[in-house]
Amino acid sequence: MTYRRFALMILTSTIVMFVLMYLNTYAIEHVFFSETRTYMAILMGASMAVIMMGYMFSMYPNGKINAAIIAAGVVVFALSLWLVRSQVTVGGPSYMRAMIPHHSIAVLTSERANIEDARAAKLAREIIDAQNKEIAEMRYLIADIASGNMVREIYRDPPAEVGTLDQALSRVSIAALDPSPLTREEAGEVVEGADLCNFRRTRSADPILWWTPDGTQAVTKLNGVIIPLESEGTSAAGRAAFGASGMAMSVEEIEGGRANASLEFRLERGLHVGYHGFMACG
Repeated sequence: MTYRRFALMILTSTIVMFVLMYLNTYAIEHVFFSETRTYMAILMGASMAVIMMGYMFSMYPNGKINAAIIAAGVVVFALSLWLVRSQVTVGGPSYMRAMIPHHSIAVLTSERANIEDARAAKLAREIIDAQNKEIAEMRYLIADIASGNMVREIYRDPPAEVGTLDQALSRVSIAALDPSPLTREEAGEVVEGADLCNFRRTRSADPILWWTPDGTQAVTKLNGVIIPLESEGTSAAGRAAFGASGMAMSVEEIEGGRANASLEFRLERGLHVGYHGFMACG
């Protein structure tokens, strides 16, 4: 066996291991290139090179080259491990591209596990909803940052203070608010019609916004309350805007990428969040 064949074997195995790390993502649109997964694949390839050369040392004629391969494998292993643990090369967009498939794994396992206990099932559903929301938000942020919009400060809730349980139960954390999924039946309490449009964070989730095709009526759900929205106009670019007292939502079609629409949610109190997801009518 030649050294060239050995190198090709390690390279092929490394590439295969990198691809295999994506096979437990929930949906194809959740597959993003990840620096961290790249470093992990290199780490595993280096480990394989050391282990295989250790077992096959006598099959290769040059002991110095064999020792050099083992030493190089150890160095590459240590370097890739440091890159994985330190995350020194990972910036904001790269971090989110790594987190999307990571969140997708949580969706897959929570969605398809055979759960009998009602408490565990409730926890699984909460995990699915939270991960889907964050995936859609990260897709939006990746595109927004790539367009040159770098935000340095955002709205934050005031610091905690000493109080009573009643005060705690009556207080709403503005920074934690976000539109909740609502079913077609819930939407039907506000808007009527057989061919409603909707926006979903993921293809399999319930929509977080429903509206009539003419854009005159819309509905969303916030903190357990179904909120009717009024039209604030539709632009020539296909951007539809809706609002209620103290809040506004807008949705528009986008081309390319992992989604076909973008939704923005704003509160007058200062909260602004966006999602990339899927829009459909009818």
